Amino acid sequence: MRPTWALSGALFALSFVHAGTASAAPIADETFSYGAGATVQGQAGGNGWVGGWITGQPTAFTSDVAIAGGPNIGATGGSMKFNTIDGRIFRRIDVSAGSPAALAGVVAAHNAMFFGTIDGIGKPGTTVWVGILLAGGDSASGHETQYHLYDGAKTDATSLALADQNKDGEVVAMLRGGNVGQWGFERTCTHSNCNGSAAGGYFSNVNFGGTHWSVTRYVFGGTTTEVTMWSDPMPGTTDPSDPSALTLTPFGGGTATQKTTVPAMFFDTIAVNGNNQGSFTVDEIRIGTTFADISGNGSSSTSASTGTGATSSGATSGSGSTTAMGSTGPDMPSPKTGTGAGSPGTGGAGGAGNGDSGSSGCGCNVGDARPSVAAGLAGLLILLAARRRSKSRT
Repeated sequence: MRPTWALSGALFALSFVHAGTASAAPIADETFSYGAGATVQGQAGGNGWVGGWITGQPTAFTSDVAIAGGPNIGATGGSMKFNTIDGRIFRRIDVSAGSPAALAGVVAAHNAMFFGTIDGIGKPGTTVWVGILLAGGDSASGHETQYHLYDGAKTDATSLALADQNKDGEVVAMLRGGNVGQWGFERTCTHSNCNGSAAGGYFSNVNFGGTHWSVTRYVFGGTTTEVTMWSDPMPGTTDPSDPSALTLTPFGGGTATQKTTVPAMFFDTIAVNGNNQGSFTVDEIRIGTTFADISGNGSSSTSASTGTGATSSGATSGSGSTTAMGSTGPDMPSPKTGTGAGSPGTGGAGGAGNGDSGSSGCGCNVGDARPSVAAGLAGLLILLAARRRSKSRT
């Protein structure tokens, strides 16, 4: 079934007619409408992506029925289940000229640690929201449930064979790592540029597990990015309040806060990952420039959606070069000291991404695609008017 929150391929593009600068605009979505039991490897549904999902562990990621019992965010289609096999699955976001991300004005060229100068989401002065529905996982030691954002990702056979250690390009590790049983995240400076700053991890006092909707807001600055996480905010057109966000404390101790400042970050790929302990399911990966973009037609009621179906893909092709592998390190180290009051509730979810090793194309020229999009919208309006005239004569 088509997702109720996301537009079809044509209307998804038409939503950017007025997108000369960063404004309300969906960037990418995935509902996993592939039929229960199929591998997600190679599947290419949704909007706003380059190609399909890619992994070196195809049996670890299979499609399943839709998640039920979570917040009502207008979920349809299926979901993706992680089957307790050490692995990562990637999908690359389209950041080329004329893409939803570029038309939304959130793409900028920058220097990526392993890929040189590439385009990515993270243009200073813009804001991006990421929402993911999650079921399963727990707070037991060693059970990893995460999604990552990457600034370029290596998806050649050798890199994919590294499974959960395929980390070059990793920017943030979201949700919970093997050594931390609470909601939180880590800015992973070992695998992406942090302009000389050290990696930093942050955790809440909210234990992981259950069915939840994870929402994160990224506010991009010139040298820093502000990260705010919510668990189960009320879906709709009104942004969740900052005081309702998760309160996070640095791993090494320090002041607890709900708006965490980390070194500036860019991303063009999302990846879901887990290890050989525990299982979980993810659904409704949504990226947009406003909270409303990722809420869709949702409400404060609980969802009981089920079902599967097929979605079409508006994906385009892209490629990039790979470079030598770098060293890897542990995600989400054990917290040392520090306390802080966490807000009620928990968050959900994992993302996923694919991607050739680098991204290409300029995200700054937002004018090229607008005339053709406007013409398409004009044609649609003319057609609708003609149909109304025809009906009035009968």
